[in-house]
Formats: sequence, C-alpha cells, structure tokens
Amino acid sequence: MKRSPARRKYRSGSKTAINRSIRKRFLRMGLVAGIFLISFLFLFSYTFFKYLNQKFASALSSSSYSIYDDQIPTISYIVVEDLKSDPIVVKKVNFIIFDKADKRVFMYDIPVDVSYSLPGKFGSEVLGKVFALGGLNSDDRLVSGAEAINRSIFKLFGFKVDKFVLTDENHEKFFDNIWREGGVFSLVSLKNVSDLSDSLRTNLDIREFYNLISFVYSLPKDRVVEEKNGPRDFYNTRDFDNSIREFTYESFLAKEQKNIAVLNGTDSTGLAAFGARVISNFGGRVISTQSTSKIYDKSVIIADDVNSQTVAFLSRVFRIYSIISKEEAWDFLEGEIDRSDVAVIFGFDTLGDLY
Repeated sequence: MKRSPARRKYRSGSKTAINRSIRKRFLRMGLVAGIFLISFLFLFSYTFFKYLNQKFASALSSSSYSIYDDQIPTISYIVVEDLKSDPIVVKKVNFIIFDKADKRVFMYDIPVDVSYSLPGKFGSEVLGKVFALGGLNSDDRLVSGAEAINRSIFKLFGFKVDKFVLTDENHEKFFDNIWREGGVFSLVSLKNVSDLSDSLRTNLDIREFYNLISFVYSLPKDRVVEEKNGPRDFYNTRDFDNSIREFTYESFLAKEQKNIAVLNGTDSTGLAAFGARVISNFGGRVISTQSTSKIYDKSVIIADDVNSQTVAFLSRVFRIYSIISKEEAWDFLEGEIDRSDVAVIFGFDTLGDLY
C-alpha cells in the first residue's frame, strides 16, 4: 500500500516573505486607487467650479469694487416669483450683514408689503413697486430694480449695501440654505446650479460668493441670527443704529480717525443729518453737520488725504465721484473745511438718489 506524499512544509521565514509580498501588493493597489480618487476629485472640483463660475459670469452685473477682504460685507437677497415675468413680483427681501471680526451673521427680513416712508424720488412705496419703478426705462430692468431696492435699504437702515443676489422662487430654498448654513458641499449638486444663468442676477463674483458661504459654514448655527427688529420707518431707527454701532467701532473708518464734516449744499432739510447717520453707523467720527453758505449743484468730497480709505468709502457709499484736496479747494469758502480732515458737501445731484 502506497503512502500518501508528505505535505510540503514551509519554514516560518517563507510564510513571512509571502505575507510581506501580499501586503506590498495591496499597498500598491491602495496607493494607485488613492491617487486615482484624488485625481478624480480634483478634476471634478475644477470642472464643477469652472462651470459654476461660468454661470455666475453669465448672471453678473458690473461692479468696480470687491468685498472679498471687507470685514463687514453686506448683501441684499431678493426673491421674485419669476425673473421673466412683467411686471416682476417681489416675494422676499433680506438684508444680510456678515460680521467677520466677531464671527456673526445678521439677517434682516424686510416685509415687501409694507409701505415705507423713504425720502427721494420714490416717496412712500412698497418694495415691490420700488423694484418696478427702478427698472423703468433701463437697459437691464433686473439689475436696475435690484439696485433701486438696495438704495431703499440703504436709506432705511443708514448702512452700506454692497452687493445683491436676485433669484426666483424655484431657487429660494437653495439660497435660503446657502445663507444659513453655507459650505461648498451645498453646491455640489449640478441640479442646483444647472439653470442659474436663467434664474440668477448678482454683482457678486464667484470668489466673493465662495468667501461668504465659507464664512457662514465656519460658524455655529447660533451665530447666524435672524433679526426681527430692523427699522420699519425712516424716522424711527434708533434701535438699529445703536445695535449696529456696537460692532463697527473697530472698522477701518474708526481706525483712521478722520474728523468728518457733513454739509448740506441744498435747500432740502435733513440731508446732512442722514449723511452723518450713515458715517456714524459705520464707525466714523462726525464733528459737524450744517448747511453750506451757498447752494451747490454738484456734490464734492474735500480732504487732506484724498487716497485714504475713509474718502474711498464715502465716495462709494454716497456716489460722490468729485474728490479734491484741500490745496485745490481754495474757492470753497466753507469754514468747516479747515476744521475737518474730510468735508462732504451734498449738492442737488444727490437728491432723488440719496435722500
């Protein structure tokens, strides 16, 4: 009877070599798979954001300044029923303030069915009608309508409104989530952005937009505050003014410490007081508000340093583009010019827009 062949015995060293070889093989496979996955994610991210940027570019309204590095950027968030309808029906308006220094976001809901007493060419109107009036005789009624709402918010809150995001009700839920939770992963679904070019108008660029939603994403949920006590009347703004000044006291306007005089060069009362309110709400130091010795047709800013951040801010917010140094202002005979670092003179060209 034949005996079965004896099983071949492996020495422990041979087993160790085989196990090591298998581990190396799996390690190489894992490394290749990891490189492939990283490459895929990079390519997808690049393609997606290139696509998203194109969508934003197609919705973009021209803007000459960036809020990317602004410590207190603001936007208006406007939702309408349909961007293609005529007339446009405004459904919702939010004013959003991003306080990067104190890591907070304030969202003010502004009722669209309330008639606001707003100085200027619109008088007392609901925001929906302000949008429609702003778009009259305009090459782009959507951008002009959004800007008209921005100026109304500016007048009501006495605070700068940097940019706007205008969308329709089909994307309301998407943008509501973006402003409350932020995060790039909110954008990953192409379903959310595939038709943005037809449902979005904004003067944010993709870099600014990403910066804002990343900031929101970095915050605990309780730092995104939905405020209900925004001003409802142009002549009753004390509560808002007091609250906003609590976190603008360290703004660049406050840090430059320029002494600012605000002068009313028209025969319309209240213009200098409103200008002083805007400056104070952003941390500026107003040393004088009064009427000028004569009437001015054109507004002007006169300053020791025409290149200061304060002058740039006042020019942009008040839309005053005539800026001259004190050395060139020899024919302006207002005494407050000599007593201040910056003098803002409001002329008749500001009426109907600013006040």
